Amino acid sequence: MINYFWLAVVMLGPVLLGGAIFYAIMRQRRLSRGERVNSDAAARELYRKGENADTRPFGGRQ
Repeated sequence: MINYFWLAVVMLGPVLLGGAIFYAIMRQRRLSRGERVNSDAAARELYRKGENADTRPFGGRQ
């Protein structure tokens, strides 16, 4: 009886995991043009702030 339990676990585990991965991939959506523009602008702003940051305490530029 216990052998059938482990057989079910070993067989159903990968199937359920694959289903969860497939579901997650299908739920992803592309960013709209406005969202992409906003994301790029926010990333540029973060990089700009990072260029001016004082990183000496962390072993950065002198």
